[in-house]
Amino acid sequence: MIDKIEKSLIDRIGSSIFITLFLSFLFTVIFQPYVSKYSQAFLGFFLGALLVGVFLVTTWRLKEILEKHEE
Repeated sequence: MIDKIEKSLIDRIGSSIFITLFLSFLFTVIFQPYVSKYSQAFLGFFLGALLVGVFLVTTWRLKEILEKHEE
């Protein structure tokens, strides 16, 4: 029971942190006037953060599938 609560809590916290970081990056950086000068750097950071997010989601899904398969 405690394991299920802990797993659910960790999943919610992880997804909310990712969404928060994504939205804060989007609204505080993309719409600033200096972005046109450093657009390649911000685009690279955005793509890197997106790849990390995809990797984390894939890892969590794979972990869930493997845990289901063990049971």
